[in-house]
Amino acid sequence: MSNALTTINGAPLSRVGLGTAAFGTGNKGDDLADATFRRALDLGLNWIDTDAIFGQGGAERLLGQMLSALSPDNRPFIATAVGFDWDGRSRRATRLPTMEPRRLRQQMERSLRRLGVSAVDLVKLHIDTGDDALFEEAWSTLLDFKQGGLARSVGLIAPDSAQLERAERIGSCDAVYVELSLIDRRVGDSELLWRRVGAPAVIAYRTLAGGELMSAHRRKDADDELPSIEPLRRLLQTIGSRRHAAPSAVAAAWSLMWPGVASVVVGARNPEQIAATAAAPEIELSVRDLSDIANLLTAVGAEQGPLHPRRFTRAA
Repeated sequence: MSNALTTINGAPLSRVGLGTAAFGTGNKGDDLADATFRRALDLGLNWIDTDAIFGQGGAERLLGQMLSALSPDNRPFIATAVGFDWDGRSRRATRLPTMEPRRLRQQMERSLRRLGVSAVDLVKLHIDTGDDALFEEAWSTLLDFKQGGLARSVGLIAPDSAQLERAERIGSCDAVYVELSLIDRRVGDSELLWRRVGAPAVIAYRTLAGGELMSAHRRKDADDELPSIEPLRRLLQTIGSRRHAAPSAVAAAWSLMWPGVASVVVGARNPEQIAATAAAPEIELSVRDLSDIANLLTAVGAEQGPLHPRRFTRAA
């Protein structure tokens, strides 16, 4: 596997980035946030992915505390997102799509305050509309952020090919986030992984399927229609034993093998978890490993997309 770093607007990104969805909720795990951030940096991960909706701003605040203790030259690449907000009057703080330019600007300004920075390295847009005009307005607003110095680069979260093309007609897209895991491989059926040279950097997220691949305890909100993935967990453990690696690193390494994928963002709740996964770029999955995975995906009925990162036909 190539360990070459991708670049976004000249900034090099490690092939694994730390995701912060687990932080900011007020749980005891928040006490480990700073140690987890710093462990990631010590391991050579040079970028951290966050979002205002993580812990309703809590993850950004925790990350901001860490950034404030670092000199500007030692700060990691920071990516955040706009496009979803929450109703602060509700106890449940329901997540709401908000793509109007005025609301996007408010979200951006609040994120910068929580992070304690004047600009982020990347801001990406959650897409939650079938309204082409609203999407174009929202994308133009992100380009305004870049032009105005609030963000050094801009990206899209889970666009389809038509949305990406529409965005690029307005202004250049620097990064595209795609969902890709052993459980969900649907992006392999799209054209997003086959973009021309010079296209946006492709970053895979939810590579551990929201933790489902690692934990035998299903989340309360887990989709009951998912196939049983306990055999997948056992196989990741077996391959990890062959490769002297953690199962999470094997799962991330598998996602990194897909054509076009420059980097993966993986979540962690503590320093030990990110240390286990950070080794993913060093893992060379064999033909046997990949065949075992593909065969098992068929056996358990996990048929959402191509079964093998190197053996599928380019989308028409």
